[in-house]
Amino acid sequence: MHIYKWRLALILAIMLSASLTARAEPLTIQPFVKGSFAEIRTQLKDKPFVVIFWSESCVYCMKELAMFGRLQKQFPKIELIIVATDPFLEETTVSDVLNRSQLELKQTWVFAEQFPEIVYADINKRWRGELPATHFFNREHQETRHMGIIKEQELIQWMTEQST
Repeated sequence: MHIYKWRLALILAIMLSASLTARAEPLTIQPFVKGSFAEIRTQLKDKPFVVIFWSESCVYCMKELAMFGRLQKQFPKIELIIVATDPFLEETTVSDVLNRSQLELKQTWVFAEQFPEIVYADINKRWRGELPATHFFNREHQETRHMGIIKEQELIQWMTEQST
């Protein structure tokens, strides 16, 4: 019986190791400060992308991130950028959220300003931090902001239009 438990533990360890190495590239978490939103827009100006603002304590944000995780596989050409609005959120928390949402991202951002209001105003003068907040940028780099959780059918329609 002891050998059976040892073999089972070894198999579980191998499976865990394989699942941890499944991510092609290590996740990079960048500090989101005043100017970061403009930097993202500049980096991705030639393709459609979505910037999703979320918080660890926002239930609707978690639902929306899970929806994006499901659709990411269907629309791989659309870059997804997520930004945690919880200042200085730990990497393990961000990784847990990504894993639960099944999002596969190369980079993500976390607010890194002591006063988040500085960042809110930099993104949009009228934004006060309400979540979820999603910014869609089409191929022509036109921005559409959506406050609150987006309906899945509307998201699929937008992603389909941008993928053709």
